Amino acid sequence: MVLAALLLFQAGLLDTKPAPVYAEVFVGGRGPYRFLVDTGSQTSLIEPKLAAELGLKAQFRVEIVTQLSTRLRPGLKATMLRVGKQVLPPLELVFDDLPEAKRLDPTVRGLLGVNSLEGLNFALKPGEARIVFGQRRPAGEVVAFERLEDRIAIVATMGQESLRLILDSGSSHVVLFRTPKAMAKTKPVVTTFATLEGARATVPTTWTADLVFTARLKIGMQAAAIVERRNTVVEGLLPASIFKQVYVDQQRREVVLVR
Repeated sequence: MVLAALLLFQAGLLDTKPAPVYAEVFVGGRGPYRFLVDTGSQTSLIEPKLAAELGLKAQFRVEIVTQLSTRLRPGLKATMLRVGKQVLPPLELVFDDLPEAKRLDPTVRGLLGVNSLEGLNFALKPGEARIVFGQRRPAGEVVAFERLEDRIAIVATMGQESLRLILDSGSSHVVLFRTPKAMAKTKPVVTTFATLEGARATVPTTWTADLVFTARLKIGMQAAAIVERRNTVVEGLLPASIFKQVYVDQQRREVVLVR
């Protein structure tokens, strides 16, 4: 199980603020509790203290794999989560601490990964720090998505290369798993990133060339961390925060990108 969220990058080059997305979650009729929404994560988390308060009992143990660590955590099959009037599908819910998420917001009690959104249409609104269910499909640029590594991936063109990027509402900046040819001559700087479990590492960080999604949608230069990763079918993570809104239409397997 891969937990891929990379939240904070620290360098003079990257002085923009994170734009996390949150949901107010009811658990078994109790709450609401604030959860970070992270479409870059395959699984969902609840802090052990809240799980104990709610009387949740672990049913199994899950191996959590990140860029920097592998660890076992208890979890259960949850069938009692709701956001507003929207009941979430049955999902694997893992008991784990979230130190970096709490640095962003001390009131956070858990994380909703992409498994909590299975089959649901939703809109990510980073500027408003929220996820919305049940809204009408907005006007914007339509891009087909595919499921890669159990997550939502769309294709962007950079130079002559096509990059398959995971839509990631938990990342503050572009993350690439290799250096595209169009970026090869850009001099990198050293940057620190922090993962959700609090681990930190230094990585080279540079600027992207233009990212082209459709004939009418081109995103100019973005800061991007290069985190080498082999044996993967994706080229990196695309933060939802570079858009005003991202609407995910799971019935049509499309995303609508609004700038």
